[in-house]
Amino acid sequence: MAAMTVREAKRSDCREILRLIEELSVFEKAPHGPNINEKDLERDAFDVDHPFFFCYVIEDPRDESKLIAYAMCYYTYGTWTGKRLYLRDLYVTETYRGKGIGNLLFKKVVQKAEETNCTDMAWTVLNWNPATDFYKARGARDMTEAEAWHVFRLGPESMKSVAGKI
Repeated sequence: MAAMTVREAKRSDCREILRLIEELSVFEKAPHGPNINEKDLERDAFDVDHPFFFCYVIEDPRDESKLIAYAMCYYTYGTWTGKRLYLRDLYVTETYRGKGIGNLLFKKVVQKAEETNCTDMAWTVLNWNPATDFYKARGARDMTEAEAWHVFRLGPESMKSVAGKI
């Protein structure tokens, strides 16, 4: 297999990134799939002064117009630790798994965290996803196991309900 190169995503990658997000939603058994489109990705990453996210991508060595993997990230802030890089998604299309591509992407993301003086990184993984072993092998700690942290999410209807009651 040809050498793989990780690069920063460009505006023109948004259609392919969305395709990979859709693949990820199937892999994660998400019942409704993504509620975003290509224009949302373009706007939120390329049309604002402070982008909401950035991505690294890897092109298909057989067809440079296709992407085979992406990592979506953004910065957050930990009240105890300071600047944190959050890895929202790291996805490799099925036919390319087990070939070191996920490791290349993860390494690039960790390097970015180091270069930008982040104190740590965080992400979530479904409990049945084999990637948990991948992350643990690289020194990551499962914070639910280690410190009993749970991730909560407030959906659109709940947000409207709560906001209306304030």
